[in-house]
Amino acid sequence: MPPSAHPALRIATRHDAEALFAGLSGGAVEAVGFAYLGPERRLLGLRHIIGHADSATVPVARIARDAILLSAQAVLIAHNHPDGDPRPSPADLALTRRLAQGLDMLGVRLLDHLIFGGDHVASLRDMGAI
Repeated sequence: MPPSAHPALRIATRHDAEALFAGLSGGAVEAVGFAYLGPERRLLGLRHIIGHADSATVPVARIARDAILLSAQAVLIAHNHPDGDPRPSPADLALTRRLAQGLDMLGVRLLDHLIFGGDHVASLRDMGAI
């Protein structure tokens, strides 16, 4: 199923991105959301992947394919940590690097990877991981 479209919404700031993915916070299983952005950071589409209690498999090729099909200029990724700790795991950091490199080869920028844990949100861009 293709990502859902929301073309009128603009994601201009980190606050906008956190608001877009706020529904991920507090979940009992790990869930991942992707936002595909076009010109002026207009939302072209969203994809959500539901995982397990402590992990979710992210199909990097599918994310890249969606970016191509939507003619996205940028992608945002966000996921939750059901244990409430927003610090990135080694797997989170590795995925972020792989996704950023893969998207970059397509001319698409990974804007940020947000991790929701409890009442806190960690930004991998702010941490220097992107």
